[in-house]
Amino acid sequence: MILVTLLLFFQRVDRIPYTEQNYFQQAQELIEEARDRYQPTQSSLLEVGWSRMNITPEQPAHLMGYGWKGDYEEVHDSLWVRTIVLQLDTLSVGIVAYDLMLTPPDVAQRVRDTLALLSIDQVYFSAIHTHHGYGSWVRGLGREVIAGRYQPHLVQQLVDQTTQALAQAQQQVLPAQVGYTEINLDSLVNNRLVKDGKVEPYLRALFFQREDSSLGVFSSFSAHATFLDHKSQQLSADYPGELLRQLELTPSVDFALFAAGAVGSHSPYQPKPFSYPSLQQYSSHLATPILEAIDQIAFDSVTQLGFSEIELPVGEPQLRIAKNWRVRPFWFRQIMGKLSPSLTFLQIGNITLVGTPGDFSGLLYEKVNADRGPVMVTSFNGEYIGYIIPSAYYRLDHRETRSINWFGPYTGDYITDIINQNLEYIRKY
Repeated sequence: MILVTLLLFFQRVDRIPYTEQNYFQQAQELIEEARDRYQPTQSSLLEVGWSRMNITPEQPAHLMGYGWKGDYEEVHDSLWVRTIVLQLDTLSVGIVAYDLMLTPPDVAQRVRDTLALLSIDQVYFSAIHTHHGYGSWVRGLGREVIAGRYQPHLVQQLVDQTTQALAQAQQQVLPAQVGYTEINLDSLVNNRLVKDGKVEPYLRALFFQREDSSLGVFSSFSAHATFLDHKSQQLSADYPGELLRQLELTPSVDFALFAAGAVGSHSPYQPKPFSYPSLQQYSSHLATPILEAIDQIAFDSVTQLGFSEIELPVGEPQLRIAKNWRVRPFWFRQIMGKLSPSLTFLQIGNITLVGTPGDFSGLLYEKVNADRGPVMVTSFNGEYIGYIIPSAYYRLDHRETRSINWFGPYTGDYITDIINQNLEYIRKY
């Protein structure tokens, strides 16, 4: 009887290489279709606008991060949705970053449904990944256990605030030039999977210099937004929020936006017990090189803008409970519901942003093909499929590789392969 019960709920992990799986073949067909329809706009005048809206709830909501902690008890710093709108010729693309752990899937879909009314064609979604934001914005038994009981009014507020911010950014576009830099800050990030292991060290920043001399900064880094004390019941945007505050307090920067980069497998370096002064100091170590770069980088005109989104087949879920055993896919779907992941690509001249549907591991970054121009990989683009890690680390007995790696041993290598195939056709333009 015990054996029958075990077999009813569990089965062996599927270790067949991803290149031999049906979902890989499906992905090849989707890539061909995406290649055929990809048509970036070309013009000599990129226009850029930006805006933000406060998304702090009026009443305490479920604090999402570090397990079930109930509602937050006080607000340490407000949370925001920040938006940038890029317009070139006939194409208009919004960039959205939430001061939340993830981009809420329901919110992302409902915002997409309103784009026609905003005269915006596409949106590139991201989040800062704070573990002291709020949840209650996703449906489904398993998801609500993680994120808190679904609250429709919070979802509607986020949709309204996002669309208002996008509309304001769209109304304020001005001609702009673009600059880019990568800064090695390996002393500020740790490898969470392997002690003293290699890290993805780069702080990446896009600069938008508009014709009225106003400057916007879009930055991304690989350290989890987990600097705050995990026991805290305060609502906070963690170090990314403090980074943005410090940037916008300077005369040089008029607007700043942050998106979690390849944060899978990485944490911020914290040599001492948590304190708010130490968080401010950590954020200052990120803000200072960004500010120093402003006078050093070259600003260029962007004559090409493109956006592509490709559905990402991932095969059967493989929520692992032991080294070689997983929950049967039927039960995973009953708990977590249907997941609809995709990859998003935003081409800004020779720079490409890649949005991924999970905690993309910094240990995969070196496999991303950046030969033909800079690539910024960000996480949490509107769906969540768990940690996206290299197959070489699947054997480790770690939470990232076991209970939150939802689609098996080759997920990271597979997704990186698909990213590179898409970059290949995008970079031909």
